[in-house]
Amino acid sequence: MKLKFIALTASILMISISSFGQEEKEESKDTTRISYKGKIITIHGEGDSIEVKKDNNWDVNHWRGIEFGINGYSTSQGFEINSDPNNVYLELDYAKSFMINLNILEFNQKLGTEHFRLMTGLGFRFNRYAFKSTTSTLSYNDTTIFSAPDSIKTFDKNFLNTSYISVPAYLTFMPGKDPDKSFHFSVGAVVSYRIGSRVKQKYSVDDQNRKDINRGHYHISPFLVDASVRMGVGSFTAFANYALTPLFENNKGPEYYPFSAGISLNF
Repeated sequence: MKLKFIALTASILMISISSFGQEEKEESKDTTRISYKGKIITIHGEGDSIEVKKDNNWDVNHWRGIEFGINGYSTSQGFEINSDPNNVYLELDYAKSFMINLNILEFNQKLGTEHFRLMTGLGFRFNRYAFKSTTSTLSYNDTTIFSAPDSIKTFDKNFLNTSYISVPAYLTFMPGKDPDKSFHFSVGAVVSYRIGSRVKQKYSVDDQNRKDINRGHYHISPFLVDASVRMGVGSFTAFANYALTPLFENNKGPEYYPFSAGISLNF
């Protein structure tokens, strides 16, 4: 009698476990979970019920987005700007010199606590250096860059445009409890690889508007390494970069170090 009771109890238990497992599979199959803005949204069935819970893992994004700012370069001596008498043709019009960055990927990992994180990613960087000179522009040969004066053309626009692919590495600190509202501060470096450069000019000849685009390497260094700081609140960030490597290759152009500063809107 006792053995029959044990066998019956075991059978009921196995049937219950099997039914529970089947229900779990069906529930898992019909359940959708979405992580968004620090929340986990669980949808059961076809919208029969919706649960919203706090996600203990922070969804942090301080790199991915679009950036706008000014850019320029300084000499190797005393961070001087537009004060190189040997290269007057490279003086910049800072009202027209700007940069746009499109940061498309971001990866970050907490360091023990959500308040400290390591961050990296991938982005594209576009710089425009607008020359003040209206009669002379940038040219190059096999060994150096040099001024290319023109006695016929008067340039309305005289730009050097460069483009890069960039990879950052930052250490980020966020003291707040809500990543969407917390102040954040990041320090690190950005390594950029040049993928294009060109000189663009607009001018008028015989009352006709002309535009010249001359692509070339202009002895611009293939790699650029920036020291970088970023700070902001939520999805708004201000940044400043200063290059640790010169704009032009060694002994093929003046020793100028690029810098940039602006704002970033993260998404």
